[in-house]
Amino acid sequence: MAKQKPNQSTAEINISPAAVKKWIEELPLGSTGETSKQLYHTIKRVNQQDNSISKQLDFLEAIAPTIMTLYTRLAIYFTDVSLPLTTKTRNVIHVTSSLLGQVLKGYKTALKTLITKKPFGWKKPFALALHRTLIYTSQTLCTQRLSYQSYSKGTWQQIFWCYKQAEQFKLLNKSFADFSQTPQKTTIQHEFKKLILLSLLPTNDLGQKNMKDVLNLMPLWIKHSEILTNEPDAKETCFTLNLLSDVPPYLVGTRNDKTSQTLDRHFFSTAKLRTLLNGYIEKMGNNDEIEVGKNSLTKSTILSLLSNWTRNHLRVDVRKEGTGFVDIVTGITAIHFVLNQQEQPAYDEVSTDQPVKPVDFESTLTIEPINNPALNKTLNLDHFLSTTEQEEDVWGKVFESSINEPVPEANWTESGIFKVFSFTKSILLDYSKDGYRLSVNVKTIDSLRHNELVAVREHALAPWALAQVKWLHFSEKGDMQFGLRILTHHVLPIHVRYSVNNTLCKPLPCLLGLDQQKLILFVPILPTSLNGMKLQLEHQGQQSKISLKNKILSTTAFDAYEIHEPKKGANQSDKLETSEKKTEEITNSIWKNF
Repeated sequence: MAKQKPNQSTAEINISPAAVKKWIEELPLGSTGETSKQLYHTIKRVNQQDNSISKQLDFLEAIAPTIMTLYTRLAIYFTDVSLPLTTKTRNVIHVTSSLLGQVLKGYKTALKTLITKKPFGWKKPFALALHRTLIYTSQTLCTQRLSYQSYSKGTWQQIFWCYKQAEQFKLLNKSFADFSQTPQKTTIQHEFKKLILLSLLPTNDLGQKNMKDVLNLMPLWIKHSEILTNEPDAKETCFTLNLLSDVPPYLVGTRNDKTSQTLDRHFFSTAKLRTLLNGYIEKMGNNDEIEVGKNSLTKSTILSLLSNWTRNHLRVDVRKEGTGFVDIVTGITAIHFVLNQQEQPAYDEVSTDQPVKPVDFESTLTIEPINNPALNKTLNLDHFLSTTEQEEDVWGKVFESSINEPVPEANWTESGIFKVFSFTKSILLDYSKDGYRLSVNVKTIDSLRHNELVAVREHALAPWALAQVKWLHFSEKGDMQFGLRILTHHVLPIHVRYSVNNTLCKPLPCLLGLDQQKLILFVPILPTSLNGMKLQLEHQGQQSKISLKNKILSTTAFDAYEIHEPKKGANQSDKLETSEKKTEEITNSIWKNF
């Protein structure tokens, strides 16, 4: 299966085991781009050939390890990215999706032929194709989530079809070796549960290290989840699987899927999983981590799993449909700037009629090697940055997880380019007591990513509230839908300084929130810890010394601390005032601005 010459491009590809083995050994694995390109075109041509099912499956099984290697490499470049996506990021996503799409097409062709003709001994290859389809579909869903895309039309219908077939022909417990580095046999039921659990996870919320630990413990999570045919009593841990629809799994009573079918409605229960995770929280006590096997889970990771694998207090009913517009500002620096202005900037207009530029597939596959064995060094990251990004000091942007340039006079850094920030007019789709679902055109906003801190208000005379981005979906039309969870209903722009050798450092723009008499300090991600520092808040010429009580929220974009203020007239070493003291009792301080 040597590289085809131009005049041989239409010749049939030899997919005998020996030819395929030789071809794989000759692939230029040092170059991710070239290997991806050759694999894509070869799989595409093989899919167009009239091969026997056994040869087709043998070919797909032979290339599986290489596909897994490429996926791991490519995924690095669209993990934890912000919107709008750069051209290079979009191209890598296009490569990944196209490659997985061709592999899935090969298995789906085999499934269609086997279920239609049912030749002698058809169940074993049919079960294998179902098993592999679920694995590759899981990776496709992960790619879409990481790049903030909505699920492709028909995706869940195909997933549920695979499960129904396995259930009907009693193949759910058929096991095959997976594609991990140390292959282990997993059942079709196992892969289906894994796909559902992964689809419910906010991938970008956990970060690469925490996500790796969660994935390593996936057999444990799967063991403590169940698929039921009857709706259980515990509604808060019950996800609906409507096998006759194209609707993703959703918590019972939280979504109108506009279907009336009940015959093929199954349920995914995470009751045992919730008990397990709550047990970890109890064992941790005041510790921030717990060892589970050879992996460690942080308290924030466990809470994130609980929030997404069970119903939390925010998801109590179906959201109400909304109309009109909502103002938003993204990022601490931008929020601080806008809230400090006396005259608010004009609205940005929303447009949903942006033309979509087609992607040239050939050019997207021209990717440099991820590592060069000859030079024995890692890839030059500058090659993956746009020209504009290379000209800017991207490594200097340590204070925010966004592409917004910080204001130089208000940061603990000498670098930065001054920028006038403004708020954006977003479309209100629906809402609940504690959150919004909004839509905005990607061209009207500088940057938005999972966990971003957002200021939001419903109209010009309404107070600003602070919210956290919980999910994002991006469409090719240029529209971006995102869900916000309200954190505080009052916000004040302040500066924070800390003392070094009896000298105050430069002011850092932060935000102060008030939530049920708790004072919460929102700070961007910093290269140093604030714990134990002597801090001073400033607002419009007023100062107040504060102490951090505990970190109540830690994300990839910002941290939130509950704080309290020393007693009036007390020395720094005196006992600090408790958070229960009402803010209105504190005079001549910043708090009165609430």
